[in-house]
Amino acid sequence: MRTLLFDIDGTLLLTNRGGQGAFELALRQEFELADATADVDYAGRTDRGILDELLILNGLEPNESNRARLQNRYISLLPLMLQQRGGTVLPGVIELLERLATDARVCVSVMTGNLVETAHHKLDHFGLRHYVRWIVGGDSDLHRDDLARRAREMIRSESGEAACERIMVIGDTPADIRCGHAIGASVVAVCTGGYSRQTLEVEKPLLVVDDLSDLMALLPILVGE
Repeated sequence: MRTLLFDIDGTLLLTNRGGQGAFELALRQEFELADATADVDYAGRTDRGILDELLILNGLEPNESNRARLQNRYISLLPLMLQQRGGTVLPGVIELLERLATDARVCVSVMTGNLVETAHHKLDHFGLRHYVRWIVGGDSDLHRDDLARRAREMIRSESGEAACERIMVIGDTPADIRCGHAIGASVVAVCTGGYSRQTLEVEKPLLVVDDLSDLMALLPILVGE
């Protein structure tokens, strides 16, 4: 069986900066910062690293207590922010997940920089959670390569070492491609997250696609035909 590790933001869906909005509101509410900012680079990163950067950016000590306060407030605010900001499931995603859901050759999972709980919020909000077997999120890893290594270990523990040779990462950023390579996985890169085809091709993924709508091209690669 092949394990497919999908990224969320920019790969499966867009939240119209719902996460950034929730972080900014969390900083204002939790730390009473009238001029709080959450304007940092989110692409390809883990929320564990983003939390520390946001605290420092807003003049707060990035200690365990402050991190927990910001994280918990962010988690509580994200569902409301998703409702307010809207967003969309990206082209081809539902059709692709529907097809993969009936194929016993693959295990559809998520590897995301999001916290596991906020990953659930996003997938639930957009009606995608039931397609996903399990989620590994960026709760504890500062770097995406470490997140990928943890995902690989979960696969090894559940399915054995042989399963680790059939992992495929699907993502929209150079960091997604690099972390896939860090664990010896094949990578499909998609140009729906703001990076150009040329930028993604520099990282040498197996395939770069404009979006996930070309099922005839994608399905044989994803299932390993």
